[in-house]
Amino acid sequence: MRSIDARAREDAPVRRRTAGGERTPHRLGRASRAAPVMAACLALALAGQASANPLTEIPGARPAEAEAPPPRDEAAERLEAGTANPSATAIVRSLAPFADGNPGAPLAVAPSDGGPAVRVVSARSVDLTVFFAYDSARLTPDARIQLEPLAEALRAPALAGHGFLIAGHTDAAGGLAYNRRLSLARARAVKAHLVEGYGIDPARLRVHGWGPSRPKDALAPLSRVNRRVEVSLIAPARTGALRFVLPAATTCAGLTDPRAAMPLDLDDFDAAPTPRPCAD
Repeated sequence: MRSIDARAREDAPVRRRTAGGERTPHRLGRASRAAPVMAACLALALAGQASANPLTEIPGARPAEAEAPPPRDEAAERLEAGTANPSATAIVRSLAPFADGNPGAPLAVAPSDGGPAVRVVSARSVDLTVFFAYDSARLTPDARIQLEPLAEALRAPALAGHGFLIAGHTDAAGGLAYNRRLSLARARAVKAHLVEGYGIDPARLRVHGWGPSRPKDALAPLSRVNRRVEVSLIAPARTGALRFVLPAATTCAGLTDPRAAMPLDLDDFDAAPTPRPCAD
């Protein structure tokens, strides 16, 4: 056991010799020992400030003022709350292929989800109003109700087996990059809800963020009508008019079928031509 004198010597202050030869007491305080810890904490705090919100910020830096979200208009939101989406039956009619005749020329799109490019049938699409939390891709309770008709339509036999592009749109308020990121995040949220809540095959759904580049009302780019979720039919890999499958040219009493002499670029839904009787 150490003596009292030994413990006293250990606790005594350390004396340093000054330039004049005198000794002055010097204690190693807790503050000096904690300096490295404080420096490490400060470095972590600065690093935390540089981390980015993956939805609204650029990694490592706060976005410029143009990247900030547009101001919230609560009065307009209350008016928009009365907007009703189409029923499931109406959505099926809008998306079912060839339901209303020629679907038109497909639009080539490179979706923002990183997958291969697709061609969507612009004439087979539907716009939906979906409420999200302000400056967020989080679905509100109202949004989950608004998406019920879409989920029901996607499970209908008329749409089974077809793929669809879920695209987010914004108005022109706010920065371009911010709006594109936000519209893509919201499209992803809609897809996740359909897959997780209704069992829709995720392979059938692609997502894209248009931002403000395709407004519904081009004359009013700041209008809230441009904020929407658009669902479009993805065209099959092979598109275009179907051709007649013509039989080999036959001679009937010296007559040749003229239909076999030229291509017939008609859409007959893969039906074979009616045989031409020799009597004609």
